[in-house]
Amino acid sequence: MRPNWQAILGGLAGGVLAGLVAVYATTQVLPGDAGELTTSQMVWSGIVAAVGGALGVVAGWFVNGRRARGLGGIAAITTLLATLAGTYAWVRTDSVPEGAWPFLVGTVLMLGAGLVLLAVVCGLAAALLRPQSSAD
Repeated sequence: MRPNWQAILGGLAGGVLAGLVAVYATTQVLPGDAGELTTSQMVWSGIVAAVGGALGVVAGWFVNGRRARGLGGIAAITTLLATLAGTYAWVRTDSVPEGAWPFLVGTVLMLGAGLVLLAVVCGLAAALLRPQSSAD
């Protein structure tokens, strides 16, 4: 079994793109130290991050030469990188927590929700791109 380096590169490229969008979503859409988060702010942040994840998978697919082989890996790498980047950026903007316990709970929830949301969106994007792919 050989690693598909072109798909790995596509996943990294898509992950960087999706990570930048996730950083924007968690730092600009969500207020940093402005107070409590509202449901609409969290939903809009999730929508922005989801669009970034889908765009990241499409970018990785193009880097991979529009082939179906490796699309699952591209989606997985994109999901992981975007989730980690978005969570890290959110942690950095909320650097003065009121207490350690709410900060830890918020970080775990941000990581978990981001991972689930981006896994669904990136996996769906990969599934939709598979029939459009060129023959291997």
